[in-house]
Amino acid sequence: MRIAILTGGGDVAPLNAVIHAAIETCKNRGIELIGYLNGWDGLLNDRWIKLNDLKLNPSIGGTILKSSRINLKKIDQGPDIVLNNLKKNRIDGFIVIGGEDTLSNALYLKDFPKILISKTIDNDVGKHNKGEFLNYFTLGYPTAAAKIASFVSLAEGMRTTAWSHERILVVESMGMHAGWMAFASAQGHPDFIVIPEFPLNYNHLEERVIERYKETKNVMIVISEGARWSNGQYISADENEKDSFGHPRFRGTAEILVKKLKEGLKKHFDTRNINAVNPSYLYRSGTPVKLDSEMAVKMGMEAVNILADQEQKTTSFLCSSLDHNEFGIENYNFNELNDIEEFHRFVDRSIYDPEEYSITTAGRDYLSKIVSPFPLLDYKI
Repeated sequence: MRIAILTGGGDVAPLNAVIHAAIETCKNRGIELIGYLNGWDGLLNDRWIKLNDLKLNPSIGGTILKSSRINLKKIDQGPDIVLNNLKKNRIDGFIVIGGEDTLSNALYLKDFPKILISKTIDNDVGKHNKGEFLNYFTLGYPTAAAKIASFVSLAEGMRTTAWSHERILVVESMGMHAGWMAFASAQGHPDFIVIPEFPLNYNHLEERVIERYKETKNVMIVISEGARWSNGQYISADENEKDSFGHPRFRGTAEILVKKLKEGLKKHFDTRNINAVNPSYLYRSGTPVKLDSEMAVKMGMEAVNILADQEQKTTSFLCSSLDHNEFGIENYNFNELNDIEEFHRFVDRSIYDPEEYSITTAGRDYLSKIVSPFPLLDYKI
């Protein structure tokens, strides 16, 4: 038997752990595993390597197979080229690891046996309805969530600088259309969280910042890169640099908010210590946390086993599931989807309070299963 695997979209910390688990499972079962290079681009151009004998360290972040962002719908005869290359290379089953855009290409190959594994620090692939989560988290999110919580905390992060110099810090989070990354910062106790799902009423936020600063002499704000003003326009998006999926390039949202705060607050106090910080790629890089690593291994093994046992003839989506505080895998029939947008998850009012710019009790309960809160060291001088 011969199985193929690819990774697409933005890198996340546990990708190599999935690939390593797939390699070891294939070796144990006498299956040949090949890896397509640079995501769907490798499949289009028939570029691949044999993986069975590859020595891979699963604790190193990123992907040994590299990545790309390709929209097969925009490629002339793209799906046919991909399908022909899979057949030419005698591929019996196919593992696709990616975010919303990468996985959407699988919809054009519905009749080919494949397993889909979601990975994105945006955590926006899955469903959330009345407290129930299908795909509790995407691979990469636990590591990124722990990082952003750490970055803004007083125990380990930038709150120490905000306190020491009486600063207002605006920290930019990744997240184009869904605010799960900024949402996760709540475990580090920022004062305010601004996400794309709820347009920003600037005047209201300004009032809250003035109130908090007068009380504590330091403020920490986390804002998603895809945040919008109250009129629905993105705070910062370059529509001239759209990718093949139509997404604009987001940049500098924190800096724009800082400029507006400097102007709006100067009549109240010295605004020289209002600063923007964008950790950017630090969110997605480095070694995966334990939960990410363990789930990646489970996903890699399960994907190979399903294909090898021929239990799945078409498309299966492996979702993370939570049962009695134990994480496992749920097999979802991806062929039921007509469009990937049906599986796009957003932050809603049940877990986020847009008036308070903070998460709810239910939101904190959700996060507590993924990343531990940092100590809330609350002292005043």
